[in-house]
Amino acid sequence: MSEEIDNEATHAAELRRAVARVQTLLESLPDAGDENLAALRERVATGIASVRARLESIEAGGSRALETPTAVLERWSRANPWAALAIGAGVGLLVGLALGGRRSREHGADPP
Repeated sequence: MSEEIDNEATHAAELRRAVARVQTLLESLPDAGDENLAALRERVATGIASVRARLESIEAGGSRALETPTAVLERWSRANPWAALAIGAGVGLLVGLALGGRRSREHGADPP
């Protein structure tokens, strides 16, 4: 049982770090004034806040919530499919922008 709790704490910490990385990437996006990007940013931020709130409620529940973070995330994404889709799209966009910007700098081209 102690091993399960340790694993749950480890998974929760990993999930919390992943959410923090997505939040950092989201904050690093330039404010280009694009309405679609602003709307996507808002949906991703709302999804991140929801995931964080769910993590906090699970951690507060202690032994009551011995399910894996993956199961929690799956249940949450089934309950909130549009938010999950927005988070996935946002992460993809952030990774694409990060890699695209780095690639442009490596080749000496100015970013658009």
